[in-house]
Amino acid sequence: MSSKPRSKAKKSKSKSKSKASRKVQTPKEEPIENNDKDKQIEDMKKLLAEKDAKIKSMENQIQEQQEEGKGNDVEVEEKKEDNTKQGAINDYPELDLVFLMDCTGSMGSYIKKGKESIMNIVEKVKSSEKADVRFAYIAYRDHPPQDKTLITKVHKFTKKPQDMRNYLSKYKASGGGDGPEAVAEALYDAVNLTYRKNAIKIAVIIADAPPHGLGCSGDGFPNGNPNGHDPIKIANQMAELGIILYVVACEPSLSGFKGAHDFFEGIATITEGRYLPLTGAHLLPDVIIGGAKEEVSLQKLEQFVQNKMDKIKQENPTISVDEMNDKIKTEMQAYNMESYENEVEEEAIYGNYNRSNITAWSASTSLAEGRSKQKKLAQPKANFSHKQKQKTKKSKMSKKKVGKMMNRVNKKSKNAYY
Repeated sequence: MSSKPRSKAKKSKSKSKSKASRKVQTPKEEPIENNDKDKQIEDMKKLLAEKDAKIKSMENQIQEQQEEGKGNDVEVEEKKEDNTKQGAINDYPELDLVFLMDCTGSMGSYIKKGKESIMNIVEKVKSSEKADVRFAYIAYRDHPPQDKTLITKVHKFTKKPQDMRNYLSKYKASGGGDGPEAVAEALYDAVNLTYRKNAIKIAVIIADAPPHGLGCSGDGFPNGNPNGHDPIKIANQMAELGIILYVVACEPSLSGFKGAHDFFEGIATITEGRYLPLTGAHLLPDVIIGGAKEEVSLQKLEQFVQNKMDKIKQENPTISVDEMNDKIKTEMQAYNMESYENEVEEEAIYGNYNRSNITAWSASTSLAEGRSKQKKLAQPKANFSHKQKQKTKKSKMSKKKVGKMMNRVNKKSKNAYY
């Protein structure tokens, strides 16, 4: 301190003066020293306050960045969750299901049942198969002058069940005319809908009368559809596009038309679909739901069948269809593969039915060709009073099932396999 050299200088004069000077100077120096300390303390406080402010500012910045980061993390997680959900939806089979319904006067009970059960059908197909389902509806009656209200009315695909209810509510059973109806026109509209590429495509026609041109008495258009649409050509086009046709035959009305049963089962066979006779509208929902379950399960196995067909054909290009079927069936049975089967009693209604004309229709390329191949056959009397049953069950691979999948693969590839 500066006080120490001063005290040494004053000691040379006298001890008393030195003591006095020390007594005088000591109180003068103490406040100076305290002031310096106070100033230093104040300076330190200011410095610390500034540091505290900087630290707080930095902490705030860090906190903001962390919160921003958390927000980003949440966004990422939400996107991941959305993508996961979307991925799960995309894993569901796509199903495009179109209803073609005769809306003429004789179809009253079936239209009524359709209105009552369509929501049930839609929801059950969605929930039971976990499928991404779209529905379309085509109402049809007849060509003028037989019917002047409508020929066909197309309602495009929708995913909303309420839309389907609205579609159905627009039509009542009325009109008609000569007997045959605008079936070919409705099939033409169905094949020209916009289907999803990878969807299972099912067209369900609910009918109690045949198309024009089968040779039924009193047909107002004996040469067929007045717009030139050939139902056999359309059925073959459906097969190439992978559209599976289900015919729900409203009996006994349909069988009252000569050749109608054979024709409809023939075009269903062309598409590897099903002909399902109904003696009552009460079975309509179960038949359609069962059909959807069957087709979804077969679709899941079709790729396996196609892969095996490719391999077998490469190994043995001249192999017969039956031999190929046996090889694929044996392997599928070894893997315990199963599919749903939609069982609707048919034999109990038609008896031991001669299927020759059905086969002729299914092998034809045009309406004219099919008609030329028809024979007069004695058929057993149908038992339409039988109380019909329907059930859907899982079953192992049979020659019939494998043959159906093989034929679908072959037709989609324009007969590349056999």
